[in-house]
Amino acid sequence: MDSASPGPSPDTPEPPAPAPARRHARIKQLFLAVVDLPDETARAAALAGLAATPEEEAEVHRLLQHSEATTHFSGSLQQATTRWLGTDLQPGDELGAWRLVRPLGQGGMGRVFIAERADGAYQQQVAIKLLRRDLAPDATERFTHERQILAGLNHPHIARLLDGGQTPLGAPYLVMEYVAGERIDRWCQRRELGLEARLALLATLCEAVAHAHRRLIIHCDLKPSNVLVDEDGRLRLLDFGIAHIEGDHAHGPAGLTPAFASPEQQRGEMPTVATDIYSLGRLMEALLADLPPQRERELAAIVALATAASPADRYGDVTALAQDLHRLQARQPVQGLRHDRLYGLRLMLRRQWPVWLAGALALLAAAGFTWRLALERDRALAAERQTQQEARTAREVSDFLVNLFSDADDGQHPRASELRALTLLERGQARVARDLADQPAQRAPLLHKLGLVFENMSQTGRAAELHRAAIDAYREVGQHAALPEVYNAYVFSLNRLGRYGEALRALQEWQAQAPPVGPGIAHIDNGWGVVLTNLGRVDEARQHLRRALASQGVAAEAPVPERLSPRARTYLANLALVELAAQRPAEAERLVRLALRPDEVATYRRQGILGLALLAQGQTAPALAALQAGDADAQRRYGDINANRHRVLRDLGWAQLQAGQPHEAVATLRLAMQCAEEGGEAGHPLAAMTQARLAQALAATGARDAARQALDAGLAVAQAAGEDGDLRGLAEMRRMRAALDVRAP
Repeated sequence: MDSASPGPSPDTPEPPAPAPARRHARIKQLFLAVVDLPDETARAAALAGLAATPEEEAEVHRLLQHSEATTHFSGSLQQATTRWLGTDLQPGDELGAWRLVRPLGQGGMGRVFIAERADGAYQQQVAIKLLRRDLAPDATERFTHERQILAGLNHPHIARLLDGGQTPLGAPYLVMEYVAGERIDRWCQRRELGLEARLALLATLCEAVAHAHRRLIIHCDLKPSNVLVDEDGRLRLLDFGIAHIEGDHAHGPAGLTPAFASPEQQRGEMPTVATDIYSLGRLMEALLADLPPQRERELAAIVALATAASPADRYGDVTALAQDLHRLQARQPVQGLRHDRLYGLRLMLRRQWPVWLAGALALLAAAGFTWRLALERDRALAAERQTQQEARTAREVSDFLVNLFSDADDGQHPRASELRALTLLERGQARVARDLADQPAQRAPLLHKLGLVFENMSQTGRAAELHRAAIDAYREVGQHAALPEVYNAYVFSLNRLGRYGEALRALQEWQAQAPPVGPGIAHIDNGWGVVLTNLGRVDEARQHLRRALASQGVAAEAPVPERLSPRARTYLANLALVELAAQRPAEAERLVRLALRPDEVATYRRQGILGLALLAQGQTAPALAALQAGDADAQRRYGDINANRHRVLRDLGWAQLQAGQPHEAVATLRLAMQCAEEGGEAGHPLAAMTQARLAQALAATGARDAARQALDAGLAVAQAAGEDGDLRGLAEMRRMRAALDVRAP
């Protein structure tokens, strides 16, 4: 049931019927549309909007008079109606902070009122949706399910959930944003909108549906009456009453609209993203049906692809459908006709006909200059080749600089060369800041590359500063195409430093400027997953990482393909961390083993995850072996003393302590702190937790004074980090400090 439409109405015409039956159906439609309106003015306006003839208006008024006539059955009939609707509430009654103004519509689930603020705090109109009391218990569950779904959606083109609760009689209700609009098909017809305007509305609708899909929500009832457009032309998607959380088998759809429901939905199968794509195709078909013939072949191809009988044959996601709509507007080949070369050529000629005409006229008028034109063309091509070669050279030099420091495995002790390299890098950083201060377009890529080199040299703090500076420079000159790669590096630098609050803010900033759909969304989901895991928000983290994996065609709980992309393995390893934090070590072990490959850059970190998963299952010896293998790999790649090895050693020391080897743990964790100090990370929150583990190991050996000193040093760092650090870890460290102050008996 719509939260803002005047009443129920059919979405598609019924099959032809005899004239008396059609007239009866028409009168019934008009009567139901106006029977709940408050006065004659509102009813007359509604009938005019529905294009009622004078004869139809007279018949509707006659029926209204009969419906309002008083009989000795009126009282009991009104009471029965009230019981059927499940509420004694009438206009003027209050629900919480809201006062009911007038009915807006009703349907099988209940009734909708327009309401306004009753407490005088400010003026606002809303739509309040009430559930009938006499429905089956699963209806109340679906209603609560709808509230849960709406609470997770925040998009400018989706009607927002504002409030909710229970009536005095115990019936649940929702307080929704009131959309004073008209269903999309009627809005387009009344304004006689052309193809381009309707395609723009459909593209906007696709953005709203894609937003829901990114949160694993399938609408399941996309149709014209659930899409309203207000007087300013702003579209809203309504009514998630039968929506479905992807992968949740507990809440199947309670109803559907046959004209817009997919074949698998009508068969009662579990809805998927393809379900909504089918409905969007049918909605598009209905929205464009009254337009004069134009672009018929392309439109038919898009609709056919969206509404294919098999879900596997439809668009892969709503983004692909939206992209085809944009291609149609730009007169570019659509996906359904991409193999037709003549079609593509015709489109190019049609799109660029002025250029082709001008070229033909120029050739006819200037045949004598053909040789000169060819010569100029050759010069232009030569100049273009030279420019491309220079750009390629610059990229190769830059990449060589990065690889030079990321693969410094010559079998010798690298400390002296590292110090010389750091000196050179610091001078390079200063020179970029000095010589390119007024040239952000040239400064930005150099700052980013320098940040990557510092990261490979285990100087993560400096790397984060450079990535932030690169982001600001790129945004200054409007070069947004380069931002995703830099944001990704920046977020993970902050995460490695334990500055989780800053990482969250960077993710929010990145997501705000990124396109709502596309391949880059998986990068953002991966970032959210990693940072939220470290903050203990494992359910949210798992949702983001599963969505990132889905972008690679991998479902975490299904059999995983033998061949996985490097990106898919990264997402699997990060999901393993989530399961480890959720105390599901066996699942964490399974996932990280799928992600492990020998001789990859991330091998040392994934060995660490495997070791912690085995330790949590009581497999102490295999756990220590895995962590020691990870440490050996980190040494081989980065040397004896570096920030990357700090992260491996802190886990190895913890495992040694859990295995009853406190003296070995003290030695390992002190070496970890040395790596943190020389890697420039001693003052970061991540090192604070290393100090806490060292304090535990020292206390286990009986060195309580040394343990207090280590813990005090860690507490100072963690407290300085404030909201940007690990607040759970800070609380644990304070409890440990209190325990150390208690004298042993």
